[in-house]
Amino acid sequence: MTAIPEVRAIPATTAIPVLLYHCLGSDPSGWIAPFTVSADDLDQHLDMAEAVGRTALTVSELRDGLAGRVPLPPRPFVVTFDDGFVDTLTVAAPVLARHGAPATVYVTTGFIAATSPGGDRMLDWPQVRELADRGLEIGAHTVTHPQLDLLPAHGSAQEIRGSREQLEDRLAVPVRSFAYPHGYSTPRVRHQVVQAGFDSACSVKNVLSGRPDTLFSISRLTMTPGTTATTVRRWLDGSGRVGQRDERAVTKAWRTYRRMRSLRAPVGQRS
Repeated sequence: MTAIPEVRAIPATTAIPVLLYHCLGSDPSGWIAPFTVSADDLDQHLDMAEAVGRTALTVSELRDGLAGRVPLPPRPFVVTFDDGFVDTLTVAAPVLARHGAPATVYVTTGFIAATSPGGDRMLDWPQVRELADRGLEIGAHTVTHPQLDLLPAHGSAQEIRGSREQLEDRLAVPVRSFAYPHGYSTPRVRHQVVQAGFDSACSVKNVLSGRPDTLFSISRLTMTPGTTATTVRRWLDGSGRVGQRDERAVTKAWRTYRRMRSLRAPVGQRS
């Protein structure tokens, strides 16, 4: 198997906030409402980042800095969006542009020009192209948004490789970074991401990024309606838990529970 590269220690950077947003819609469905915040929230978060001297990077820019390819700014942070909701273009992109902040958008290719499971509007191909043209990084988020750690090896490989191929074929831009749906991965899944040609990947974990993260399991912090401005300011200050091992006992137990629940579900309801 291809070895998974480790993040090099950066003495001046001990905790990196990588913020995870999903939907910024004003009327989200119940499916995504628990992960929806407002445009004003994003604007406030970017204001706070500027106030504490943070420099926004894409995931690939962070990756290159952590790998020693380029110098990192003293206080980097990253903004990411998952899934590909249309408001990433119509709402988030203008806010990011006002702040001169880049972001990485992880697109689920099977959702493109469709609707979410809750009926929310998703990006179409011209809109994904527009995001790329505006300078946002486009990353892959599988084809159908499954729990990759529960799929057989051939299924997870197809989801990972297929999403990258579809994006690169349609957009003619390099797609370097991947995000695990639901944040779930295993050593096998992470190796498949390496083998598919990605050079970074994001998990969730809800801790600041740092050791023991690797380039293929970058920790992110999920924004929800209950995430207070005080909490975000603390994260941006670099306060809070940093990094987390992927294969903890609780992680393995939760995977076993999800696998058993999936096996008991009717065939049509399985992920």
